[in-house]
Amino acid sequence: MKKGVIFNIQKCSIHDGPGLRTLVFFKGCPLRCKWCANPESQSFEPQIMNMYSRCVSCYMCIDACDKGCIKKSESGRYEIDYAKCDGCGKCSDVCFAEARTLMGKQMTAQELLAEIKKDQGFYTRSGGGVTFSGGEPLMQPEFLEEIARLCKENGIKTAIESCGCGDFEKFSKAMPYIDFMYFDLKHMDSSEHKRLTGAGNEMIIENLKKINELGTTQITIRTPVIPNCNDSEKNICETAELIKNLKMVKAYELLAYHNLGENKYDSLGRTYELHGTQKPSEEFMNNLVEKANAVLDNKIKCFYET
Repeated sequence: MKKGVIFNIQKCSIHDGPGLRTLVFFKGCPLRCKWCANPESQSFEPQIMNMYSRCVSCYMCIDACDKGCIKKSESGRYEIDYAKCDGCGKCSDVCFAEARTLMGKQMTAQELLAEIKKDQGFYTRSGGGVTFSGGEPLMQPEFLEEIARLCKENGIKTAIESCGCGDFEKFSKAMPYIDFMYFDLKHMDSSEHKRLTGAGNEMIIENLKKINELGTTQITIRTPVIPNCNDSEKNICETAELIKNLKMVKAYELLAYHNLGENKYDSLGRTYELHGTQKPSEEFMNNLVEKANAVLDNKIKCFYET
């Protein structure tokens, strides 16, 4: 029985597919987008996340850590040396204040299915289902195939949110069990894509075309609109040009930048590179929608939801 690494299961989601949905976050992503709202999803290994405001200085985590990873900093916080930490979770096990949380645990597909089925009544009434997100689900292809198949066998509709990175020959076996896909296209210039995410876009675009050719999964393309990164009319229009003749692409959604995940970086001992970046205005977003729709020529619709 295969196991996957999951770091969160969110119930009653309304923004990640039709109806009420259970949102399952797979751990591990090949990209390092500068604006990533879930930095705890990037590493494939379990990690400790620190909620410093909850710490009551009981010292139990220091006693529990046999590698000496936890030290008091000059600011008075008890911080983790992530170069030493192996994510064993001993400190989080003893933290009654829940200031330290282990992000990521192994689950079998049957264990995950049992969690998903707890909400099956909501799916039936609302037309919802389960959405596999991340991280990047395509990077755990065998587990994705097994859990998606089990969901379909149990009458549960499936969706996936993906950056499009992964070995097509491996993850393609899961696609017949995926009803709907949100597929990110972040930048059409490969060198800029690499600067912003750590990898070029060639594999991503090729995978999109191959998934389209399979003809089993409906696709909504998404572009997160990040000021001074990928928010030019040229980038949005080139994206629209690429997708307008792909038969399985049903919509193009623009997502306005937000910084809701910024505080997570400090909790992982990291620096958020886009600090101070402002959300684009509604007027700016609507202009991009208008430009994209002109290129799409009514073949599919571009939209932006506030």
